[in-house]
Amino acid sequence: MPLKDLLMERFKVRTRAIENPLAVTSLGATAQMILANNPNRLGAVIVNLSANIIYLSLENDVSSTKGVLLGATGGKASLVWDEDFDMTAWAWWAIASGAASALYVLEVVEY
Repeated sequence: MPLKDLLMERFKVRTRAIENPLAVTSLGATAQMILANNPNRLGAVIVNLSANIIYLSLENDVSSTKGVLLGATGGKASLVWDEDFDMTAWAWWAIASGAASALYVLEVVEY
């Protein structure tokens, strides 16, 4: 049975993955929204591809003293609706400790 049919049978949803939904692939010293508020988001993965530290927050005043640290070259955060509840669907902001800090964002949404 195809995966889409298994998901529909078990969870009663159709899903699709969206890479870099806000087209933010690089961060600097100014906070940027990397995931918009989306009540149809079921999960997301955020990966730091740079040599700099990246910080994540639910607020636009994210900083090195207010946020979740993503370590350099592969630090990641994942959100899943049945473990992280409402914040999976909320907007997420990020800032980096240096310019041109590469970032990868993947979200899974119900459609």
